[in-house]
Amino acid sequence: MPNFISEEQIELALLQRLQHLHGYDSLDCYTEDPENLNDGSRRANKRDVILVDRVKEAVVALNPNIPENAIDNALEKLLDRRQAMSLVGANREIYNLLRDGIPVEFDNAKGQKQQERVQVINFNEPDKNRYLAVSQLWVRGERGFRRPDVLLYVNGIPLVFIELRISFPPFTGQFLTSNKL
Repeated sequence: MPNFISEEQIELALLQRLQHLHGYDSLDCYTEDPENLNDGSRRANKRDVILVDRVKEAVVALNPNIPENAIDNALEKLLDRRQAMSLVGANREIYNLLRDGIPVEFDNAKGQKQQERVQVINFNEPDKNRYLAVSQLWVRGERGFRRPDVLLYVNGIPLVFIELRISFPPFTGQFLTSNKL
């Protein structure tokens, strides 16, 4: 009888590989009850997929010369739900903010208005970013709960969605009996 590998085994192997070969942190958020907020993600709402505390920590580290209140204003712009926008328009806007930075204005030490862009991801020095692989995170959507196998985060922003599936060819009732290769 052949040995089959389970989706859970593939998921664990993927998480270990991400940790050991690529420096990802790992977080298992599985809970039996989808409503349970005590899953380790520190989210305030199951509709949220952005890990706000991790985003803020990363953004403060990436932008040491920008005051915290300006960073808070930038994060408000990033976290806006954009409900009145089309999905394409909302995704384009978020993409531009992630790529180019979030424009902010603040008074510098001399009391003069200063304009800067708050960087959320450091594309020039990837080692300055924080990488996280999250498994089994319950997310509430329009049609109930979903639980992706793995989400890959950069600085608290989910960028990659991984759903693992094992598929076997349908059994036809016949076995291969030929010795020819």
